[in-house]
Amino acid sequence: MKQVGVFTNDHKQSLDGRSERERQHYNRLADRVTANSMVMPEWNIERYRTPPRTTPFPLEFAFHLLGNIEGKTVVDLGCGEGLNTVILAALGARVLSVDISDKSLEVTHQRARANNVDDNVTLVHADAADLKIEQNTADRVLCAAILHHVDPAATAKRIRQVLKPGGIAVFEEPMTGPDWVGAIKHWLPQNPAATEDERPLSLEQVQEVSRLVGCHGRSRYFGVVVRVTDRFNLRSMKALTRIHKLDAWLLRNLKITSAFASPLVWEAQKPATI
Repeated sequence: MKQVGVFTNDHKQSLDGRSERERQHYNRLADRVTANSMVMPEWNIERYRTPPRTTPFPLEFAFHLLGNIEGKTVVDLGCGEGLNTVILAALGARVLSVDISDKSLEVTHQRARANNVDDNVTLVHADAADLKIEQNTADRVLCAAILHHVDPAATAKRIRQVLKPGGIAVFEEPMTGPDWVGAIKHWLPQNPAATEDERPLSLEQVQEVSRLVGCHGRSRYFGVVVRVTDRFNLRSMKALTRIHKLDAWLLRNLKITSAFASPLVWEAQKPATI
């Protein structure tokens, strides 16, 4: 496994306050990962190979938008602890796994080795808006829940640079929704993965990101009831499946629910000719 963009102590000190807080937060989360959680079941990989357009799960829909990635170069932007990296690599992609957290990249390395996909993974230690990747390198970029931690516009510009002409970026991001949604969230338990600096995206920011990458493509809203249940760290796969299916039904049959749904999953494509 290769690694590029290693941070020195001087580099860490040069990060702005927000970036350094994010790095330290995700370093703490990565320290809690145990070795017995590294191997990913085959069924959990296969569900992302050809997910249908109608899937009730947002990440499955993101993989639907990515399409066939076998043999393609895919940037896993904000790879975290490597869960998506392992799926991408197991499905045949050459993965550039990018994260600002050095400890998260260590976990990604361990997880890739545990799942025998480390030969297909290159670790890139960098801020999302300052990718250490050459221009016109990537066929796809997967950006799952990272834009709301960084500068969305600066990151979108960098994504456009690293994508090949005609390349596609797929995003899964939390949305702001109406003010009353924020008021309810204030009284719910804190999301354990949340950071003090993260900010859900507005629809205007989504449109700007797509414009800066190229052009906006297919999109779907997810999450109505699950926005509440996520705060209670529900782990039952059966219960989660039922909730996601309920949300899919609500969003399909009651269009008004999209106004306070989150996340939004969408694609943006870099022009084929520039």
